[in-house]
Amino acid sequence: MQDLYLFNPDNEISIANGTNGYTPKANISIMASDLAYLSAYLSNKGDYVLVSGIPDVAFIRSREGIFGLDCQPVVWEKAQIITFNELKPWGWSPRVHNLLKDLKKSCNEQFCRGVMAEWSDGRRELYSRRMAAICLAKVLRTVSGIDATIIPRECGSLEAIRCLSEQENIVAKAPWSSSGKGILFIPKGKMTYKEEEVLSGILHKQGYVMVERRLNRVLDFALEFEMDYSFHLNFLGYSVFHTSKRGEYEGNIVAAESRLKEIIAGYIGVEMLDMVREQLALILATEFRGKYTGCFGVDMMIYEDVEGHFRVHPCVEINLRYNMGIVAGRLQRYLSEGSEGIFMIRFSAKPGELLRSIRQNEQDHPLVMTGSKIESGYINLTPVSLDSRFVAEFMVNKE
Repeated sequence: MQDLYLFNPDNEISIANGTNGYTPKANISIMASDLAYLSAYLSNKGDYVLVSGIPDVAFIRSREGIFGLDCQPVVWEKAQIITFNELKPWGWSPRVHNLLKDLKKSCNEQFCRGVMAEWSDGRRELYSRRMAAICLAKVLRTVSGIDATIIPRECGSLEAIRCLSEQENIVAKAPWSSSGKGILFIPKGKMTYKEEEVLSGILHKQGYVMVERRLNRVLDFALEFEMDYSFHLNFLGYSVFHTSKRGEYEGNIVAAESRLKEIIAGYIGVEMLDMVREQLALILATEFRGKYTGCFGVDMMIYEDVEGHFRVHPCVEINLRYNMGIVAGRLQRYLSEGSEGIFMIRFSAKPGELLRSIRQNEQDHPLVMTGSKIESGYINLTPVSLDSRFVAEFMVNKE
């Protein structure tokens, strides 16, 4: 039996909602449909990838040849009559558990008896920013040289948030959110009425808001992990990614592990980076043992302090799910030596614009292969039609 992969980018929003009846907004549903094939790059031989429509045969054959993929796209109706080894959504939430409840019955015993087989309200806090703050505080107690003032403060009222905003520039974050959503950057003493409305809504729906000092961000990066069924924590690698000024995801650098570590250590040194990784891994193994299995990432940050020194924030947030950094790590396998790439997700509201852009990129940056490896060029990782709004792209350059 093989595994079934499902791309559900609304994981944290669904968890925040907390009900089986949650329905994603239209743009999220479009994103899930347009990027459904992205899970193919996480799959192994013979696995299935749940899609809303089977991609064009030429597209599938091309990506199989270039990336060595050996998975089968499958629509929901077909998936219901297949027996799977495990179910592997992008992330687990009440909605996904409800969606896949009939498929879970035929999975193997290890999966059915595992901690991820059922959802409970007690699991909700594992995915929250409060949990990330708890882990951050523990890192600070074991690693010297990290500024304690970066620990977020939990606010249960608008008055408490306003008080902090009068003292310094702050970032206010919803407990359950991702990819820059649910985050407000508020200058000192300048909280607007609109921001107060948004924060009041978060307080009403989610109970509290995490508030932290705004830092002068220089580099976004992450550490990727996997917790196996024996609750042994495995380090998968580093991830270096780009975000907008508002914290929205823009893309990942795809490069050799040694190169990614070199980029990060260039700011804080190898010794500090290794210490953070080792101590964080010990903390995560303890916090999530018996509670979670699967892949996840811990977002971090290099920032510049007021004295011009580079410092590390070792736990900005914990994403208990697959993430774009893990996809980037898989893509690196297909690069020739000395090549680096950018993996990104692009959106366009204009019908046909993505299709035209892809054809232009293919013309301007034709794919160059060295044997079975990509040396340079452009390729779209997910299929695109005239109606597509989202696409996953990969641009590779030779050093």
